[in-house]
Amino acid sequence: MIVIIFSFSTLKAQKNENEIQQFIADVIEQYTAESSETIDLTTFYDNLMYCAQHPINLNQATKSDLEKLSFLSDTQIENILAYLYLNGRLNTIYELRLIEGLDMTDIRRMLGFVTLDDKVPFVKALKLDKLIKYGKNELLLSGWQGVETKQGYTHLATSPYQGDPMSNALRYRFTSGNRLLAGYTASKDAGEQFWGTMNKGFDYNSAYAQLNDIGKIQKVIVGDFQASFGQGLVLHPSFSIGKSSYVLNVSPRSVGFTKHSSTAESNYFRGVASTAKIGIMEMSAFYSNRYIDADTTDGRFSSIYKTGYHRTWSEMSKKETVNQQVVGGNVTFNFSKLQIGGTAVYTLLNRELRPDQAVYNYFYFSGTAQATVGLHYRALWHKISAFGETAITDRAAMATINGMSFSPTSTVSLVVLNRYYAPEYDSFYATAFSQSSKVNDESGTYLGVEVLPLAKWKVRAYADCYRFQWPKFVVSSPSNGADFLFQTDFMPDKTTSMYWRLKYETAMRNYTSLSSTLPTVLPYKRLSLRYNLNSSYNFLTFKTVLECNLVRIDHQPVTYGATAYQDISIVLPQPRLTINLRVQAFDAINYNNRVYAYEHDILYAFSIPMFYGIGTRCFLNVKYQLSKQLSLWMKIAQTCYADGRTSMGSGNETVMGNRDTDVKVMMKWAF
Repeated sequence: MIVIIFSFSTLKAQKNENEIQQFIADVIEQYTAESSETIDLTTFYDNLMYCAQHPINLNQATKSDLEKLSFLSDTQIENILAYLYLNGRLNTIYELRLIEGLDMTDIRRMLGFVTLDDKVPFVKALKLDKLIKYGKNELLLSGWQGVETKQGYTHLATSPYQGDPMSNALRYRFTSGNRLLAGYTASKDAGEQFWGTMNKGFDYNSAYAQLNDIGKIQKVIVGDFQASFGQGLVLHPSFSIGKSSYVLNVSPRSVGFTKHSSTAESNYFRGVASTAKIGIMEMSAFYSNRYIDADTTDGRFSSIYKTGYHRTWSEMSKKETVNQQVVGGNVTFNFSKLQIGGTAVYTLLNRELRPDQAVYNYFYFSGTAQATVGLHYRALWHKISAFGETAITDRAAMATINGMSFSPTSTVSLVVLNRYYAPEYDSFYATAFSQSSKVNDESGTYLGVEVLPLAKWKVRAYADCYRFQWPKFVVSSPSNGADFLFQTDFMPDKTTSMYWRLKYETAMRNYTSLSSTLPTVLPYKRLSLRYNLNSSYNFLTFKTVLECNLVRIDHQPVTYGATAYQDISIVLPQPRLTINLRVQAFDAINYNNRVYAYEHDILYAFSIPMFYGIGTRCFLNVKYQLSKQLSLWMKIAQTCYADGRTSMGSGNETVMGNRDTDVKVMMKWAF
């Protein structure tokens, strides 16, 4: 115990805000590495920030409490709960080192989100004077704009934007302990009209009110919300955990209903939702009624329009043209080592959805009504944890996913996951573990392993092999593929950490040539290498990243892509100033060698730009705390290309020249 305590003597149980923000950024980056999709991370970020502001008391924590810490695996959570059950309460934070499967990296991340203090503020009454006493208000105003003029704002545009190039958003939040939460979000995208013939005020408006712990009713939400149950085969429309360097985290956290407070204009419900707990049974139900965007013609529509842009008359004609009503619920029984439940969802549209005819979408849903039901489970037996879900639609299409995690020793953890999604399976709100963005027509097996071979070292790896029975959008025939990742982490001391990552993937892709009018399906292979170094010294934090990739298509010559960037974070207590700076260079001539890099941004903005070509990227992100109540953010970022291009983008987004500059500002007022 003396040795363990001594090894922790320089660690603090509570991290300052900048360190917590950095940890959250690191977690997000691990989950979004090489991401090619726009992901709404607001709820994901909110959950971690809530834990930072209201640390989890480990001595009173439940499994659902610990599941909010997304960087912990299911095995680590079970080990923490088992340790508490066998040894009683933790007397010091240093005891975390005695828990199997937790290394220094995991514990350092936990310290900013957990506590052993039993004095946790809690509002027991809902009277007006209590709400005023414990209530906290937060108002955020933000705006951002590109410096260079895009074609959509000039006379050259055939269908010009009707609004100005400024994007802005307003967020208001009220919280009273952990009992009452309410908020309002409004936003206008660049090019959208704020006041005129097309629009009167903000283009997007969202509000919610949430009440917790009313007797047996755990939660009631009125307004906009999201829902997540089971493994996501029936209901999980928000950001879902997939393949990442957190190789053991392959199962989404079933968080039930959560408020929707982001500016994302799709993948949420609008209505009422409630969860009640009676003994071992949890019952959840919801009803949603909202209008969604779609391109309607002759009373039908071919697809749901999810971008949220209403900048031109054409885009405006798609706004809220289809009524969508959704009713559903979940019943879950929680035993000591077994959880089993069922989820059902029924959707009704006032117009017929009929996708454009193509081979790849032959099995996509068409019609006006859809019903999906699923059964999910979790079971614990000794050191083995099993989980899974099986779902079926009203058209008898089935999907199933099942997995098992196992820790044979304190230094080795394994997870295996198998999935089968029938080609006919197509559920509106499914977001489960998969290779493609859509949960249908896929079968595969995933194996992940994490080893702690030596003190300060961690080795992580996964292998995932998958197969598609039917053509995909970019693959004109049945195909298969595989992904492999190997990562080694090293933390020599409390101020330095680094990792080396190797990722290899093989798949099939469509390619066209001058000698053929039809696309040819060819094998695609990509090897990525990455080195990441984090270090800190007093008020300075440094992050150095070197990354390269090699791509080969069939027997064609190998192409390469590379990027390197240096981050510097400066935290000055007087004045209360935080500065994040990046200088980046990239070289990826071929689009297949494109690279992605997560970067710091203003609050509630998440930036994962893609780089293709030769050039540099720099940004300066500044936060200034004027007072305890008032904070200011500003970010300026510029990408400069050096590959001879004279324009960027296409259509209305075309910018003449070789530079792309953005400026963002935000004000936060807490009162």
